[in-house]
Amino acid sequence: MDPRVELAALTGRIAYHVVKERITKPRPTNLRAVPPSPDHLTDEWLTLALCDGVRGARVLRHDLGGRDDGTSSRRRLTITYNEAGTAAGLPTQLFTKSGPTFKTRLVSAAAGLSRIEANFYAQVRPGLDIEAPPTRYSAYDPVSNRQLLIVDDLAATEGAVFGTVLTRTLTREQAEDVVDTLASLHVAFWEKPLRKMYGSWLWNSYDFMATLNVTIGAAARILSGFERGRDVIPARLYDRRHEVPDAMMRSLEINISGPQTMLHSDVHPGNWYVTRDGRMGLCDWQCVVQGGWARDIAYALASGLPPADRRAWERDLVDRHGKRLAEAGIAAPSPEDAFLAYRQQMPHAMFMWLGTLGRHWAQPDYQPHDIVMESVRRICVAADDLETLDAINERPVLAQA
Repeated sequence: MDPRVELAALTGRIAYHVVKERITKPRPTNLRAVPPSPDHLTDEWLTLALCDGVRGARVLRHDLGGRDDGTSSRRRLTITYNEAGTAAGLPTQLFTKSGPTFKTRLVSAAAGLSRIEANFYAQVRPGLDIEAPPTRYSAYDPVSNRQLLIVDDLAATEGAVFGTVLTRTLTREQAEDVVDTLASLHVAFWEKPLRKMYGSWLWNSYDFMATLNVTIGAAARILSGFERGRDVIPARLYDRRHEVPDAMMRSLEINISGPQTMLHSDVHPGNWYVTRDGRMGLCDWQCVVQGGWARDIAYALASGLPPADRRAWERDLVDRHGKRLAEAGIAAPSPEDAFLAYRQQMPHAMFMWLGTLGRHWAQPDYQPHDIVMESVRRICVAADDLETLDAINERPVLAQA
């Protein structure tokens, strides 16, 4: 089917279900039914979701915090258990994500974000040994496109401190921990048959972007972002803005041509947290794809470090990732090839924030404007420094598996 026809059908189906939910106010009674949002939860349903395996445990009460909307709707959830649940140490401070509104659900469904994140937390996260929120409940309904995710509220359970590109400046040690965390993710899934292991929801990086080219008009969003962000974008890069959409797809052809692993794909500062004991943790797994490692590292360093620190540290940090691969017995690329791959993979980070800045009026307001502008500035400065558009035309990096 023509992707545009599929998008029109998806839009109509989501509109139908959202209106129906507002009228019927469904209250699911079993775990096969995905609640549309935390507002539809009951103590009985939460007992099924949270008390499984604990004899006699029941949820007596639940309380919801305020709602924060972006690409999804986020709310805190506080649980009160009976004596059996309390004695078992069942989680009381939780965090939820859902898509209760037409806009949030359409954007998440059209880009596959809700399906990806629900499957990641249900299938992958329980066996993944990195600092990330533990799964309590995760499900997606492909008919209504409902998603509900329940994880621990890490601010309460681990003293986690979240930040943004404006409020956190990574130390060298923290930047190294970011690289180590991503390397642990990449090593865990290096060259594994991920689609056979987890299913068709796990796209590769090229196919994910090709879908966004249709569903949100990615090229137009990028060029709109260039216009709206012109004041913070290096003039040399702005003058070549019309090359960027095609360069992005070429960079993704390179990305899927070498060794493949699992990528987080949205590693900006707002998706990292610092635990009570100083570890860097990673949340918001709705853009997970299969691809080459450099895409994550380029995005993390360009968005997470001020330009001066990035320039001073980036070669060492890229080398550090290669050393972590080698320590795991993986034949890592040479330092020269690794740095070329890093330079070549900057367009994904550019799209994520230029596309946010250049969003269509029908799309949700994903992030505060000042955060968007600083993210655009850092990433575009990095792309200009590293001559990314020219690097993409250099020989592809094909590291040994």
